[in-house]
Amino acid sequence: MIRKSVLAVMSIMAIVLGCVVVTSPASAVIDSAVVVPSPSPGINGNFPTSVSCVTVSFCVATGYYYTGSVSLTLVEQWDGANWTVIPSPGPGTGGNNLNSVSCVTVSFCVATGWYYNGSTNQTLVGQWDGANWTLIPSPNTGSRDNFLVSVSCVTVSFCVSTGYYDNGSTNQTLIEQWDGANWTLIPSPNIGASGNNLTSVSCVTVSFCVTTGSYNNGSASQTLVEQWDGANWTVIPSPNTGTDGNFPTSVSCATVSFCVTTGYYSNGSTNKTLVEQWDGANWTVIPSPNTGTGTTGNFLNSVSCATVSFCITTGFYENGSATQTLVEQWDGASWTILPSAGPGTGSNTLNSVSCVAVSFCIATGWYYSAPATQTLMMSLTGPVPPTTTTTMPSDRVAPAFTG
Repeated sequence: MIRKSVLAVMSIMAIVLGCVVVTSPASAVIDSAVVVPSPSPGINGNFPTSVSCVTVSFCVATGYYYTGSVSLTLVEQWDGANWTVIPSPGPGTGGNNLNSVSCVTVSFCVATGWYYNGSTNQTLVGQWDGANWTLIPSPNTGSRDNFLVSVSCVTVSFCVSTGYYDNGSTNQTLIEQWDGANWTLIPSPNIGASGNNLTSVSCVTVSFCVTTGSYNNGSASQTLVEQWDGANWTVIPSPNTGTDGNFPTSVSCATVSFCVTTGYYSNGSTNKTLVEQWDGANWTVIPSPNTGTGTTGNFLNSVSCATVSFCITTGFYENGSATQTLVEQWDGASWTILPSAGPGTGSNTLNSVSCVAVSFCIATGWYYSAPATQTLMMSLTGPVPPTTTTTMPSDRVAPAFTG
């Protein structure tokens, strides 16, 4: 099984950070990718892992940064012109990570992840009230590690966070639900006897959510899809394409009959992009492009769908010496690679994307500039559609860190 290397060979940055604009074909909805300056507080590394946008002037990115001895929670906020670091909580003295964020309004966001309490990793939940981030109690199961990897909120009183926990012999699915007052453990099924991991979740209503990830069938990782009907989580059959492993890393639903999950699979010699689509009845593998040489890997880390005919998925590919940003767009019929450029010559990774509409998305990740990894924020924009055009509310889950 081929494993991705997010932090590939690191070399000194040759491109100065600024607004790098590239143009895609005129027929594309998104036609520019602009690197927007953003702060990097960590002297030993900065890693935004998730982003959620409510409007073109309000987005939140979360993740973690290294002080030199420990990881601390990282929250940055976009006001339409600038990114600013916002103070954020972290209870663990041995490490804190806000891995995913979902915003319903400018005064209600939830970020989930984990922290190290000195002996095990425990769930971590922070909540934004429009002025401050506050720690919210969240349950754990078992006596070992618990990880919340992704979160999706429909209202201020309904959020779902998914991930996994260690039961002592293998990983098991972990799902928790917010009712406006408390986080509660929700029973969820497992398939693999040797590993079950939920890496992303997307909710359309309080009675329809989809979470995706992978399980191990004893020889390779297989796709894992579970669906919430308002009362129970159920495993939904999903296809596999790679003989040496399939890894869905993100999911976004525009309606109850249109969801997209993206990730990667191993064909035995390298990793290729993986895209699957839900039509209300079945999951189907959808062809998706790859770039680079035949021996380099392509990885999709995140997807956001604004409508059934507009989705953006982001990640990275290996060019043989370093990682480069990868952006692909769905137009209702096919997936197309969009030109994008990261400032780092050593590594460039887009780890999350959130689309407010068909003309505005924000992608976040990191790039390497000696001596440490720096935050990477990219604005993906295009012509504003006529006022008669309608769009679905943006997918506000930012999926999962898979490094």
